[in-house]
Amino acid sequence: MTANAKTESTAAVETPALRDIFAAHALAALTSSPKHAGVPRADLDGMAKQAFDYANAMIAARKR
Repeated sequence: MTANAKTESTAAVETPALRDIFAAHALAALTSSPKHAGVPRADLDGMAKQAFDYANAMIAARKR
């Protein structure tokens, strides 16, 4: 493998944005939290939306 090939393969890996990292952690918390009696758990699309809502809130809080 040449040095150039190594650089090209490394460049192909996208670094996740801070928002994506926050959303990933929020999604992990949403999926691992126990279900409370009488409170329906969101479907997968709903959980993904909630995760990014939390991520957006964390980004906004960092700007304050």
